[in-house]
Amino acid sequence: MDNIMDIFEDYNTWKGENIDLITKLVKNHSKTIIRFNPVFAVVDYLYYENKKRKLSEDEKLIFSTGFDYVYDNISTISSILNSTFNNNYEEMEKCSQTINLLLYIMDFEAELNNQGNLKKHINKLNDLESKVNNYLDKKENAPDEYFQILDDIINDINDVLNEEIHTVDQIFYEIALEYNIYKDDNDFDLFNDIINKQIEKMKNVS
Repeated sequence: MDNIMDIFEDYNTWKGENIDLITKLVKNHSKTIIRFNPVFAVVDYLYYENKKRKLSEDEKLIFSTGFDYVYDNISTISSILNSTFNNNYEEMEKCSQTINLLLYIMDFEAELNNQGNLKKHINKLNDLESKVNNYLDKKENAPDEYFQILDDIINDINDVLNEEIHTVDQIFYEIALEYNIYKDDNDFDLFNDIINKQIEKMKNVS
């Protein structure tokens, strides 16, 4: 996309082509997209702001990055809906939690793709992704424990890098708060919620 204006036109066209699926996911508060709702919020906000004023170069980059992100994620969801659930949205929604987990794993794989010193951890992510896909192929939800497994892998990676990895959705969450278009007290962190439930279960067992 060499011409920045083409990006906004492409976004409008893409959203129109996928409006039925996007509308269903948003209106039903689907867990498949709950993590990256802030990305949608920021991209939509900047799309309409561009009609009213000249965006800064940073804002144009934010828009482009966010558009690429939602494009890839919606494409993945659409592919799963078509190939695994035969375009049955209601059936797919029963596995929305597992699809959310799959997308989260893929986020980290993308972030770590060029990190040669993390090959062992990337292999663990790839293995976990395969296991999650196996559950989806059977139209079943992966165990909640898989969220804890992913969290453990991420923590190990953070220790190796000596810094915390920030995925696109996390960065855009902060951007959305800065623009005051996403309310912190209304946010629901599915990933951390499930991990916390697992920790409580472990406490009760011990």
